[in-house]
Amino acid sequence: MPEEEIKTEEVKVAKRRGRKPKVVEETTKITGKVDSNSFILAAGDIEKDLLVKANDVTEILIQTMEQAYLEWSYPGLFKDRDNPDPAKSLIRAKVVFGDDFNSFKIYDIKTVTLDDDIVDDAYQISPEDAQEYKENPQVGDIVEIPFDVTQLDKAYVRRVKQLFQSHLKDASKQAILSVYSDRIGQLIEGTVTRADPLNNTYELSFGKAVGFLRRSNLIPQDKFVNQDRVLVYLSDVSEKSNPPSLVISRSNEKFILRMMERAVPEIGTGDIQVKGIAREAGRRTKIFVESRNKNIDPIGTCLGIESNRIRTVLNEIHGEKIDVLRYEENKALQIIEAMKPASVIGLSCPEDFFDENVHYEELERDSGYEFPHIVAVVSNGNQGVAIGTGGVNVRLASQITQCTISVLQADDAIREGVKYMSVSDIIEEAKAWKERQIALEGTVSVTEDEEEATKADAAIDAAEVIAPETSAETETSTSPEAVEEKVPETPVDEEVIEESNPAPKADSTTTEMKEAPIEHVEIRNKPKISLSDLEEALSQKKGPSETRSYKKRFDRNRNGEKEAPKPVEPSKASTAAAMPIYTPEELKAIEEEEMMEDNDYDSYDEDLEQYDYYEDDEDKKRN
Repeated sequence: MPEEEIKTEEVKVAKRRGRKPKVVEETTKITGKVDSNSFILAAGDIEKDLLVKANDVTEILIQTMEQAYLEWSYPGLFKDRDNPDPAKSLIRAKVVFGDDFNSFKIYDIKTVTLDDDIVDDAYQISPEDAQEYKENPQVGDIVEIPFDVTQLDKAYVRRVKQLFQSHLKDASKQAILSVYSDRIGQLIEGTVTRADPLNNTYELSFGKAVGFLRRSNLIPQDKFVNQDRVLVYLSDVSEKSNPPSLVISRSNEKFILRMMERAVPEIGTGDIQVKGIAREAGRRTKIFVESRNKNIDPIGTCLGIESNRIRTVLNEIHGEKIDVLRYEENKALQIIEAMKPASVIGLSCPEDFFDENVHYEELERDSGYEFPHIVAVVSNGNQGVAIGTGGVNVRLASQITQCTISVLQADDAIREGVKYMSVSDIIEEAKAWKERQIALEGTVSVTEDEEEATKADAAIDAAEVIAPETSAETETSTSPEAVEEKVPETPVDEEVIEESNPAPKADSTTTEMKEAPIEHVEIRNKPKISLSDLEEALSQKKGPSETRSYKKRFDRNRNGEKEAPKPVEPSKASTAAAMPIYTPEELKAIEEEEMMEDNDYDSYDEDLEQYDYYEDDEDKKRN
């Protein structure tokens, strides 16, 4: 039955049953063609609005199309994210766009595997089947099998759209984070897009990111309306929201610091250094400044001509008071400076404040260190100025100096018996403390220089001592002079050469000298033998082959004559029966003869060397 007749019959049945006939919508089939112009324009808009580059947009689209194709082809495997099947990492697909983005193709990626080893044909293919897609395929080769994209349906397109939007949001979020993460710690300007003055809440837009100002990070005098441009301090970037939310503030003390850097270029260049800052937003800020250039006044430079520099900062913070103070190294003078605009007449100073060995800059870095309690004494009637409105002045002075400060009038201090030093005495003591500190630093530097000089002198002395020893050691092993110094002072004579043991060669003697530990002794006396005589004596010295052993000497009789070699006696086993039998008188005579021979050997040993000396001459005479 034709397809049209089937549809007509279905409509008739639906009408008889009282239901509306199902309308089948005609959908455009996927052909692999792409409208390249529309695609390029869309990628440009995305780059402009979401800060994602056009190349990254193309990569995101390719990834989503590949993922959607795998989910469409293997829905039970890829749609379940918790599926632990290892085949998910082996099944792959590839989407390729044309050079001009007017078409795309999808390929299944498979590995050539022997028929007996194929486990899953979703990612494996036999060599016979692979020949259709690749010439002479080998086991392990990758084969790209084209897929007929016309088989894809509307579900595939819908899934591509969902994945593309999700991945594009993540990419946009990361792009925005990378842009604003580099600006953390700086001042940025945003536009108020939503204002709620009753709750002191404002939403600011910074292009692709948003930030919120609430009561805790606002100056109490701040009042904004929609489209107002607001300068804020960026302290962090939050990734929890999309688009990312910026953590901004106008009450942070670093907001004032960045404003001062803008107004005072010398702070940015490093000629003036901010040593400390304490702030209560909307009330007062205290700043310690120090000049690195002797020709620059830190306070006057920060204020500017007619206070024009500091006025630009005050206008931004709606009249909040700023105290620019000169930084003092001595902690007592630092407290007196921090209490301004109040005039302090005395302080209860501990002895550590004037100890040149105590460095408070290092102690302030230790979170566990507790500074002592300080009592600041002011003249009668000035306690209110020293404390400030709501205690803000003394509170900020305590914060910037990291000390606990309380204020008393002069009469109250005398009544309570508080012992304190006057400001004049503190100044004099601070001068002496500074002089002692400079002297200590100079002593330390001089001591270090002396130590370095001492080390250098010691190194030179060591070099002078080592040099002769090294040369002596070298001469001992190589130069003739060293050999000459090692020679005894008495002349060399062949008669003093002992021949009790075989005399070693000269080479072996030299080797033994090298292996033995060398003791370097400075010889001041001139040797009594010259090098030529020494060499001649060594050449005439007898070697092992020329020296006669004790065994050969005993072959001669008492007169020095050679004895005839004794016949070899038969063994005891063979001559036991033929051994002669001696009478007791004969045995006694033999023992007496042996004793006489022993005495003769003793006398012979005493003159052994003399006999040996004339031995060769007698042989010559006989011959």
